[in-house]
Amino acid sequence: MPKFKVIVTDYVFANFDTEKSLLSEFDAELSIYQCKSVEELTPFAVDADVILNTYLGYLDDKFMSSLNKCKAIIRYGIGIDTIDVDSATKHGIMVINVPDYCIDEVSDHAIACLLALVRKITISDRYVRKGNWDLSYLKPLHRIKDLTIGIVGMGRIGRLSASKLKPFGAKLVFFDPYVKENIACEYFNMEKVSLEELVGMSDAILIHAPSNRETYHLFNKELFSQMKRKPLIINCARGSLIKTDDLVDALKNNQISGVALDVIEDVPPFDINHPLCQFDNVIITPHSAWYSEESILNLQRLATEEAVRVLRGERPKSLINPDVIKSE
Repeated sequence: MPKFKVIVTDYVFANFDTEKSLLSEFDAELSIYQCKSVEELTPFAVDADVILNTYLGYLDDKFMSSLNKCKAIIRYGIGIDTIDVDSATKHGIMVINVPDYCIDEVSDHAIACLLALVRKITISDRYVRKGNWDLSYLKPLHRIKDLTIGIVGMGRIGRLSASKLKPFGAKLVFFDPYVKENIACEYFNMEKVSLEELVGMSDAILIHAPSNRETYHLFNKELFSQMKRKPLIINCARGSLIKTDDLVDALKNNQISGVALDVIEDVPPFDINHPLCQFDNVIITPHSAWYSEESILNLQRLATEEAVRVLRGERPKSLINPDVIKSE
């Protein structure tokens, strides 16, 4: 009988060759499930040593209480909004994410969306397909180097986006209460400003902030009303950062010039009659910013390496709740 049990709650992967290879050295059995609810998952997880979680949630206190010997819940991804971290800590369970598996992909996607909006690529495509080669629908267009671009959230992805934007020559500013000004100034020649200052001076805004209590509906009616330059908004972070109804109103009221969304609050499922679909200056992608063939392999490997560290009794590299170790 295997010494350890590792389970997968749900998945989007073609195979689990990486997981099986890495775990085989530790006498660990890998059980793979495609659960549709926490209730369905619970009986499979009761005796698990490590849980690998993709999208299934919310893994709440009731679920944590049912686990007999779980050492860690590892998220196949960056966000941990599927997991009740406080409850996990209370029950002595480590919560681990994989924060760096797709930072190139997400930053590339955000900048691609920015360029498409600035140059009105998608609008041009739609009109040309209708036989319209008149440039009037593109006006006005502006040089990227003459723009001020604000970045909300200067973590790994925000910094990488900044480094990729720098050669375009635009003025870059950022808001992040947890990042010291001298760090961004030294490496990216960026000015740290308040959120209100950023939205008031930016021609485009890239959102790279995490989803938490502080950022919930960060972009709302009040904030949109302060956007003096009618900026473009690009959100490749989490849908909950933008209040969707207020975003639709901002588009209707011409408070912003366009938006690109890789994530939308409470989506999927997505209604093709959604109000956002009525605007030509809106780009929507299916939460694909993270995706590449390379990032998937990277994600599976890095998540499983964390599982191996847990089984070895080592400290994980990306431990969300370090208090769970301090309290032991």
